[in-house]
Amino acid sequence: MTTDLKVETFRTESIKPSSPTPLNLKTFELSLLDRMTPPMYIPLIFWYTGNAAADDRFLEAEERFHRMKKSLSETLTRFYPFAGRISDCLIDCNDEGVDYIEARVNCVLHDILKPPNGELLAEFLPIQTESNEAATGRLLLVKVNFFECGGMAVGVCLSHKIADLYTLSKFVNTWAAITRGSNEAAVFPEFGCATSFLPPQKDLSFTIPAMEFNPGKGVSRRFVFDSSKIPILKACTASTTVPQPTRVEAVTALIWKCAIAASPSPSPSVLRQVVNLRKRVNPPLPENAVGYLVSYFTVNSPESTETESQVLVKRLRDGIREFSENYVKKLEGSDAVSTIFEAAKEVGNLSRRDDIKFYNSLSWCRFGVYEADFGWGKPTWVSVKGAPDASNIFLLMDGRDGEGIEAWVWLNEAEMGLFERNHELLAFASVNPSVHC
Repeated sequence: MTTDLKVETFRTESIKPSSPTPLNLKTFELSLLDRMTPPMYIPLIFWYTGNAAADDRFLEAEERFHRMKKSLSETLTRFYPFAGRISDCLIDCNDEGVDYIEARVNCVLHDILKPPNGELLAEFLPIQTESNEAATGRLLLVKVNFFECGGMAVGVCLSHKIADLYTLSKFVNTWAAITRGSNEAAVFPEFGCATSFLPPQKDLSFTIPAMEFNPGKGVSRRFVFDSSKIPILKACTASTTVPQPTRVEAVTALIWKCAIAASPSPSPSVLRQVVNLRKRVNPPLPENAVGYLVSYFTVNSPESTETESQVLVKRLRDGIREFSENYVKKLEGSDAVSTIFEAAKEVGNLSRRDDIKFYNSLSWCRFGVYEADFGWGKPTWVSVKGAPDASNIFLLMDGRDGEGIEAWVWLNEAEMGLFERNHELLAFASVNPSVHC
């Protein structure tokens, strides 16, 4: 896509819940994990192809906008804190509303997806993801972009202070279900699970450490692991100790290995893997539990300069086992607060060390993002945006078929130049291929 892309906003509205929030629900308390989360928005963009004839596109766009606004209002009645505002450690559920933006794009969808330019994708989001408003202002913003061909891009940003990607996916899928009239597929979220699991601390004798990603400017690349290559990669990363690695373990290990190889210095590395807590704790949290309900574990790379993927898979498997057997049990006990603070302090110290290469790895797989059907079909593609002010991040998302993986990788420019030419990586992944409409 050329640089003459224009995404022109022509309408901005505040959408409020269809029914006022009851008085007994007017205040929502943030959990300890919510409070520790850095102020930023979680971004997702859902891309849909258009089918209308040229003469009908304007009318179709207006009809879609009307339906989406009406159903968004109904959805906010269920997800009522999202229409409020953060005040200190609370959300004032005042029904002030969410921003809903409508925009026209001066091209067809094909121009954006053949192939996608990660840095341009931010144009389709309603706000900068690094905005501090995530901690003080609007919690949820939506931008619906309409292309000349009738295609759409629905950009959604939700404050990380109240949600994780799992929560965002549940919200969008519920909104989509209500839009298409499938109320049985719409969920009733369960708020308060995070504060029940990890109650807020009123009197803290020390400052809450913020959980942050690596600072510094990075460049992003998208790598697609086709579903046909996943079984081969899993077989290549299998060993006697981990005979059946998961696809996330196999892809993460390969990316980590290639990132280590691209590093100019032979320093040891540490990988932080983010984990969804909902099914890890005992008893498990409800499936529709809303909030920032994730934690993480760290694993070290081997000391040898030649790092095999099988070894890294084994370390990832040992890491999640140790996390589940020890760390999670501490979260369920009386030492939960000190356990969280010590882990955050340790990770913060590791990320600031000059003699260690520190990587952050996130998996957004199996979260159902491709189920968001508003009534005109499931998305052709679901994406994030490129070029955040951070580096050394690996983000894995499902492919459209649910079996492949799309990996977004952020490294500094010099290391990315080596990483994206790694022959072992390219044996399994394509670099930013076009998205087929």
